[in-house]
This record gives sequence, C-alpha cells and structure tokens, in this order.
Amino acid sequence: MGSRMRVCLLGTGGAANEARHQAGVLVEWGEGARGGRILLDTGAGLDIVRLLIAAKRDPAEVRDIFVSHQHMDHMGGLEPLLLWSIIRALRSQRHPPSDETRVYAARLVLADIGQLFDAVATAVPKLFGDKLRWVEVADGEPTELRGGAQLTTFLVDHEPPGAGAMGCLVERDGARLVYSGDTRPTKRLIEAARGAEVLIHESGGLDAQAAEIHAHGHSTAGDAARIAAEAGVGRLILTHVPADHLAEPMLVEARAGFGGPVEMASDLALIEV
Repeated sequence: MGSRMRVCLLGTGGAANEARHQAGVLVEWGEGARGGRILLDTGAGLDIVRLLIAAKRDPAEVRDIFVSHQHMDHMGGLEPLLLWSIIRALRSQRHPPSDETRVYAARLVLADIGQLFDAVATAVPKLFGDKLRWVEVADGEPTELRGGAQLTTFLVDHEPPGAGAMGCLVERDGARLVYSGDTRPTKRLIEAARGAEVLIHESGGLDAQAAEIHAHGHSTAGDAARIAAEAGVGRLILTHVPADHLAEPMLVEARAGFGGPVEMASDLALIEV
C-alpha cells in the first residue's frame, strides 16, 4: 500500500551549520490532479530551488508554502523560490500559472516578509499579480490544502517573544505529521502533536547546554524526546542540527528519553507517513 504522505527533508541544519542546508521540509500526498504538496520553510537563498531539483521535484509546482517564522534560515529562500518559479512560468508560457501560489504564516511574519520584499525591491508581487496570495493563519486554525490535506498551525515559543513563530500539523486520511519550527519546550506543541505518526522536532544541542539553548529559543535533544514521549508520537526525527559533531550525541540523548524510533535528519532524506 502506498503511503498517505511522502516527506523529503530538504535542509536539516541550524543557521550556522555549514555542513548542511537550512530548514526545509517538502510534504506530498496523492497523485496527479488529486495530489498536493506543501513546503514547510524555505531555507536560505536559492539553495531551496537546488534542493528541490536534487530531490527530482519541480520547484514551480510548489504552490503551498508555510513559513514558521522570520529568521533567514527559515524564510530566506522564499523570495528566490518565488522569483525562480514565476520567471520560469513567464518564459515558458508568457503568463503566470492559472493556479495561485499561497504563502501561509502568522500576521506578524507576513508583515516582516512584506518589509523584506520591499527592502530588496523584488519584482515577485508584480510578476505574480493576483496569482500570489498571502494567507494569515492563527493558533489552532485549520486550513484546507489542495488534494484533501489539512494544515493546522499552532504558536510555539521562539525568539523574539510574541513575534508569531509557529509550528504546524499536516494531516490527510488520518495520517498526521507535526513540524515544530523553532521553539523552546512548550505545552502547546505537545497538545498539537498528540498521537501523531511523525514529529519532526528541532534540536539545538544537548541537555548539558540547556540554559544557553533555551535562551536562544531552541530545544535540546532531550527536550524533543520528552515532548515526543508525552505526546505519544510514533516516531521522532531530530532536525535543525547546530553542528554535525553533535549529531551522534544528540541521537543518543534523544533515544534515552523516548522509547519509540528516533532518527537524525539528513539533507534530502525521504520518509513516509
């Protein structure tokens, strides 16, 4: 039986991890006109386009995009991805795609994206015209996606406080995938992840450095494991790896705190839900 959702972990490194690409997760479901996909965060720069191509996906077909928060390692690839996609469309058919592209984020995040686009004087909004839609999402609010899936966003605890950082739940036909975004340990994430098949959770290091990691708005590998255990998820995947020499110790720490399967994410890895 085919999976209900297919996931490609495009970029899995923290903001200063030069050995990996930065945050991006592609979730797909169904086939053809009955299928759909959503990109969870866009990494930094044009790398997101290169990663999608490396994964044998057409970046121009990514028309649902969730941005978890304002930091450049999560939303810095949005403008390059949109610009690449619209230029390709205009070159091939001389008009924007008939199907609109939607960007989902909290109100404050959308405002910051708008300011960034203004600052770099991008032509993206003009080139897309009415085929680019900014969709404001809120805590606990479900949104229907193409192909019969649903996106539900929830507030998390990241820096700066109160700036609208969110995680999200993607579900289809009973399959549930949770993406933490960047966050300190928070009860809201446990509530949202309750019973999910897969939790993709950021980790900024080990419990021994918890005070420093929490001060920067992140979780430890031990935190991620405890959240996974309390939420009763089926499988934990650690991502947002700060430095690769920490990957194995983080994996050991998480496995000590969660009895289910624990994996360390890697760029372009594929999983099924």
